[in-house]
Amino acid sequence: MNTFSRRTFIKAGAAGIAGMTMLGMPHIARAQGRTLRLSHHLAPDHLVDVASKRFGALVAEKTGGALSVEVFPAGQLAGLRQGAEAAQIGTVDFVWTDFGTLANWIKPMGFISLPFLFRDEAHALAVFKSEIGADLGTEMRDTLSLEALGYGIAGFRVMATRERAINEPADLAGLKVRVPEVPVYISAFNKLGANPTPMAWGEVYTALQTGVIDGVENPSEGLFVGKIQEVTGHASRTNHIMTDVNLVASAMAMDGLSAEEQAAVREAATIAVDEFNTGSIENGGKFWDELAAALQANAEPDRDAFREALVPVWEEMDAAADGDMRAWIDRVQAVS
Repeated sequence: MNTFSRRTFIKAGAAGIAGMTMLGMPHIARAQGRTLRLSHHLAPDHLVDVASKRFGALVAEKTGGALSVEVFPAGQLAGLRQGAEAAQIGTVDFVWTDFGTLANWIKPMGFISLPFLFRDEAHALAVFKSEIGADLGTEMRDTLSLEALGYGIAGFRVMATRERAINEPADLAGLKVRVPEVPVYISAFNKLGANPTPMAWGEVYTALQTGVIDGVENPSEGLFVGKIQEVTGHASRTNHIMTDVNLVASAMAMDGLSAEEQAAVREAATIAVDEFNTGSIENGGKFWDELAAALQANAEPDRDAFREALVPVWEEMDAAADGDMRAWIDRVQAVS
C-alpha cells in the first residue's frame, strides 16, 4: 500500500496546476473563468484544507480553467453551522459539513453522530458507500438543497482537558467541555455529567488558555493541528463518536453549471475525498501519538463505562426525531 501524506496530496494538487500551464492555457482564459467559493471551519494545516485545495486544482484541470475554486479556511466565511446554512441559500458554493450539523434541520440525520455507533473506520466507510449513503444524498438534495459530493471520515473523537485526567465518565463531572453546536454532542456530554459548552472552533484555544472552558473533544488531528496540546495537560482516547466531514455543494451552484462542468466537479470531489479518507485513516494514529507525547495521555480509558453511560443518548435523539432515527440505526448495524 502506498503511504499517503500531506506532501503527496500537495504535490498532486501542484501537478494538476502545472499540467494546465504546460498545456499552454492562456492566462486571460483563466482570468475570464468563474470562481466558486469553498468554506470550511478547520485550520489551514488540517487535511480538510489540503483536500479542499486538491479539489480546487482538479476542478480547474478538468474544466480547462473555466472554473476555479477559492478556499476559505478556519471559518473565514462562516462557522460550521453557518457554512451549511450559507450553502443551502447559495451564498457559498461548497462547504465541508457533518450530519450532526445537518440534524439541526433534519433530525434523523443525527444518527451518524450517535456515540459508539461505528465499529471502526472501515465500517463507517462501508456505510457511506452503501445504499445508506445514496439515500442520505437524496434526502439532502430534496430537503436542504445540498448535493453530497463525497463523504469523509475524520476519525474518532478524543478528549483534551486542562487539569483533570479522564478515565471514566465520573471524571468529567462539572467540567465545561467545548462541543459543536450539535444536539447529539450536547446530549452526550450532559449524560456524562459535564457542562457542554457550544463554541466556535476558532475560539477554543483562547477559551482553554484563559480557563473559560476546562476541556474539548475532537479527532486527534483537529486537536493537534489546532495546537490544543499547548493549553491542556491531559488527553484521553475515548473514541466516543466517529466524526464525519463531508464535501457538499449548494444545489443552486450546481444547477448554474453546465452538464460538463457538473460532471467535472463531481469527478474532482470523488478523487479529493477518496484521497482525504486514505490520509485521514493512515494519519489518525500518528496524531494521537503526537498528542500523547505532548500531554499526560490515557490511551485506554474505560470505554465500556463511557458506552454504557451514553446509551440513553440514542433513545433521546430517536425520540426527538419522532422515532425516525431507529431505521437508519438498524441499517448501519446490518452493514458488515
